[in-house]
Amino acid sequence: MKYPMFWRKGRKKLPPRWLIGVTLLFILIGAAIAVYVIKSQPTSHRIATLGEKTTPTPGCSMCTCGSGHPRYVYFTLKQPDGFVLARAPRGTSGQPLGNPQPIAHFSNEFGLQESDSVLSMQLSPDACYLAIDGNGDHGEQVWIYNTQRMTLNLTPAAVMGNFLHWLPGATSHIFLYRPMFPLGPSAAIDGNRWNPGLWQVDAATGAHKNIDISVPSAFLVDAAASPDGSHIVYSTSAGQGMSSDIWMMNSDGSGQTHLFHTGSGVQSIAGLFAWSPDSKTIAYERLSDSPTPFLPAGLWVMNSLGSQQRRLADTDGGHGFAPAWSPDSRSIAYVVRTNTNSRIANQDTQALQSAIAVVDVATGRSRMVASSAQTGMQINANPQWTADSSTVTFTSSNPINRVLGGSPRYWSARVSGAQAHVRVAPLSPAISHVIAVGG
Repeated sequence: MKYPMFWRKGRKKLPPRWLIGVTLLFILIGAAIAVYVIKSQPTSHRIATLGEKTTPTPGCSMCTCGSGHPRYVYFTLKQPDGFVLARAPRGTSGQPLGNPQPIAHFSNEFGLQESDSVLSMQLSPDACYLAIDGNGDHGEQVWIYNTQRMTLNLTPAAVMGNFLHWLPGATSHIFLYRPMFPLGPSAAIDGNRWNPGLWQVDAATGAHKNIDISVPSAFLVDAAASPDGSHIVYSTSAGQGMSSDIWMMNSDGSGQTHLFHTGSGVQSIAGLFAWSPDSKTIAYERLSDSPTPFLPAGLWVMNSLGSQQRRLADTDGGHGFAPAWSPDSRSIAYVVRTNTNSRIANQDTQALQSAIAVVDVATGRSRMVASSAQTGMQINANPQWTADSSTVTFTSSNPINRVLGGSPRYWSARVSGAQAHVRVAPLSPAISHVIAVGG
């Protein structure tokens, strides 16, 4: 979940603006290899919650970490001294129970600049680690919060890049990562050279395995593993106007197979992959191959072999709101932009007006289930399903204040039953100073 999601380079994330800068990016990468002048100082800092046991525990191989079931909702909060990670107990519908309490400060003075932002926050399948993808004036990096030891570190420490997805599995804490730029002499270099593709990074140790995808990492758009962890679907693009290619490979990088090219057209950059829980279908979005950052996108599905591609609906584009499968693999909740005629909203993320919609994958029928008319807020986003596939939990808010943060509120929309009777109800009061939510 992201609140609100500034569009990013990569996964759950492929800004058209990135496509413009591919050439410049390669120049910068070459300069970094030559001089290694950028220093990275990964640090950890923790704040003990009152009454909570803070004795460091062994690694997650020796603990349950909540047995893979999230116990908390996590937040990044805006404070005068920068961004702070906080959490609140998690309710049965995924909503916070009470106000979030600070647990750790971010390093490197992250959050002091108005341009600093958190792009995504995702809890690992084993609930041991929280990945926080942040963007500052120097670029994009990932922080990992150890939920047992209560430490927060840049991981990998000396690399600029972005988080894509966790690898699935009840005990998994490996994530897919797109490395973009080495930071200083301690940067992770394979064979004394910088030639990365797609990385699998261990959140516990920071160690990585490089998968050669036969193109530079700057061409990688998104990558996501199947629910059983056996395969990875990914997309690449050589730059603006070049559309994108979709590939499938085994999780170890072998058996790379080209599935299809999106072809020319307005919506031709594929990403934001989401596998259905039953592994049979892959949802993804096709975003506009354009320098305009926030044009609407298309929601598509294909089978696990990359065939039977089918367009389902119009969806918001450029803000990073990923489609969310229902646990029964029958429906997809997504964010739809409601002010598509606004030219300002095409350029300014603060101007977004959005609603929550649900589409039946078999029939292709979609319906809007929560909008500003119900919540009174401009942005309705971050849909997630309850375990019985009957209800969608989401957040509503007005545009974020870059100095003070935002004030999201959690809601539920019961979508089962008659289409004309969607019940929308608040689950929490507004929460102040929020930059991002997740977990």
